[in-house]
Amino acid sequence: MTSQIHAADLLETVAGQVDGAEVYELHSLELPVRFAFGELESLRSVETAGRALRLIKDGRLGFSTTTDLADEVTLLRNAVESAEFGDAAPFQFPKEQPAADVACFDPQIERLDEEKLISLGEQIVAEIRAYDDQLQTEVSIHKSVQRVRLLNTSGLGKEYPRTGLAISIEITRTREGDILIIYDSASSHRAKDVDGLVLAKDIIRRLQWSERAARVESKTMPVVFQRMGAAVPLLPLLSGLNGRQAFLGASPLAKELGQQAFDRRLILVDDGRLNHAPRSAPFDDEGVPTTQKHLIEGGVVRHFLYDLKTAGLAGAQPTGNGFKSGLFGGGFQRPPDVAPSTWLVTPGSQTLNEILVGLDEALLVEQVIGLGQGNVMAGEFS
Repeated sequence: MTSQIHAADLLETVAGQVDGAEVYELHSLELPVRFAFGELESLRSVETAGRALRLIKDGRLGFSTTTDLADEVTLLRNAVESAEFGDAAPFQFPKEQPAADVACFDPQIERLDEEKLISLGEQIVAEIRAYDDQLQTEVSIHKSVQRVRLLNTSGLGKEYPRTGLAISIEITRTREGDILIIYDSASSHRAKDVDGLVLAKDIIRRLQWSERAARVESKTMPVVFQRMGAAVPLLPLLSGLNGRQAFLGASPLAKELGQQAFDRRLILVDDGRLNHAPRSAPFDDEGVPTTQKHLIEGGVVRHFLYDLKTAGLAGAQPTGNGFKSGLFGGGFQRPPDVAPSTWLVTPGSQTLNEILVGLDEALLVEQVIGLGQGNVMAGEFS
């Protein structure tokens, strides 16, 4: 059996052939459980060890991945060959920098076994069936235990463990002339932050609200966005505050830096150091320390989000927002891109019930379909 090549040895081999290189390793144990139509449908354990090599050769980016940690030859060859057609690399890989101590690991999640996850799913299903046993109920519970390691030719060497627990529930209610779908989810690096029964009770509340179908006239009226419905106003901001979109001039906020563009009560913070939040980490997937930054402060646009590449293009500083896609990290198969950490919006002075009591008629938005299919920058959605 061929032994695996250590990341540091791989980096030493690569260093003499390229302008700079980065090795990203992910060791992951995943345990997804799924209930369909209220019954256990699937349960499987998946263990993965993967490596990604990103390099700069002749000023261009190359990228390659593998699950064969013993084969450095193919990994290096593929990365070098891809650099011939890669994008320009207007940056250098970062040196070692102090990073914050961010809580990303929970031993309680690590101890969750198949029996406990199945029991949790059964409790959620029973809670919903007690309200209406005719509902189509689907529940997904996903546990992950991971270790991330990142090294580069600039002397950076970092690693940290992280855990993840995610629960999602989808309910379909079919009646004559009407199909209602309600979805909700919760996720965290810490087990106690994710309560499946709380999710189930909240879904039941929404089912109670929707017992009577109402007709809506086409007219101007107040609109109140629920937690998941808040994606409607936040998605345009997500795109507009992306440093790449600002650099390309595609963002309407590109010329608003330092300007009053929103209501003075709006404060929007991107916090990559919030303990146990799904996107939190001591450093991003490029080795840049995560930060807490006020994107909008008092309605004034203060910052955009940058990864290494976009910061290099824009002549800005990276903000620690170079992430692989996915809630708890997108594995190792894709290069990092600009992505938010956790967004915090300054709360208002009223509860939801207080808002609704003060309105004679309004549209309460739980969630929308096709949000990303319209003109996101213009705030259009289906």
